[in-house]
Amino acid sequence: MISAMNSDKRIVIRSYQTQYKNPLTLVAGDIVKLGKEESKDEWKGWIWAETSDNSGWIPLQIIKPSGNDTATITESYTAKELDVTEGIVVSVIKELNGWLWLRNDAGDEGWIPKEYTAAV
Repeated sequence: MISAMNSDKRIVIRSYQTQYKNPLTLVAGDIVKLGKEESKDEWKGWIWAETSDNSGWIPLQIIKPSGNDTATITESYTAKELDVTEGIVVSVIKELNGWLWLRNDAGDEGWIPKEYTAAV
């Protein structure tokens, strides 16, 4: 299960732009084909996954391997990233494998690497 935090505030110390414009979105029960696992130490716990019409990084915590490089998704998930500008303060909703699920003042939510933020 993805860990939730108590709306921790962080400041963006480096701007981040969305890398994947068509984010992978999954629901519990979806079947994915698994690819390579993330090799960067600070981002361990992510694996590349493909569906019939999209692909993207997903957390290992939400998969149940089914053999033959496939897995069943155990909870809803989106790989949506958030564009952020250096200097803004954001609310942390979740933290997972070196990434943060954030909400900005406009109410937009998405993932960015934790290393792009600092405690307020």
